[in-house]
Amino acid sequence: MGKPPFLPSIPRGSSLEGLVAATAAIYARVEAEQRAFLATAADSGSPLACPPGCGSCCEPFVPDVLPAEAAYLAAWLLENEPGLAGEAASWAAAGAPAVPPCPFLRRAEGGARCAIYPARPLVCRLFGAAAVRDKEGRASFRPCARMPTAGFFPSRAGERRPMSGARLVREYGSEPPIMTDFAVELASLRPDDAAARSLLVEALPAALARVGLSLSLAEIALDRTYSMRDEREQEAD
Repeated sequence: MGKPPFLPSIPRGSSLEGLVAATAAIYARVEAEQRAFLATAADSGSPLACPPGCGSCCEPFVPDVLPAEAAYLAAWLLENEPGLAGEAASWAAAGAPAVPPCPFLRRAEGGARCAIYPARPLVCRLFGAAAVRDKEGRASFRPCARMPTAGFFPSRAGERRPMSGARLVREYGSEPPIMTDFAVELASLRPDDAAARSLLVEALPAALARVGLSLSLAEIALDRTYSMRDEREQEAD
């Protein structure tokens, strides 16, 4: 397992440290498995890639998250995007925009982008390069209709049928990561909250309050030992 990317600074020894680090490690594995799958797909003559500036997956829904994901995103926002964190915290009083599109979708002349891309939830990371299980338990994958591909012909315009088993491996060289496997692993980080999945816009304000309190208490106690921040400062020296 590689070094987890985008790990926010959390007070060492706090209840959040292990949760945020474990979430980051799962996200890192998702990215590694997706990179491997996309590489074999390209080598097999069926390359997959999102069109530049495409935000179509962000337009029809607001993602839902587990408490671990909300905590991770809150920590990342407070460290990297404090202005955006303040905007999200205000949803608690003003009412969360619980209707699509995702409030973190940003549209511009050059296309769309995600304002929280490095800390985006699991469902957003998996979309486009992840499989589900078919009725036989095998990986089943259907690429997004907007992805340009070679060697894969839809049954009708704009539609692509799912592939599984040997046909999937023959077309793409390997199986993509399984969406439910990672979701179960993420839920296991806090088994008591495994069913506590809620919309991101509803979970994030409370997570920002909890993480912000933890950071504030560490500062008041003059506790300057933070996971990741210490390592980055040592590297800078």
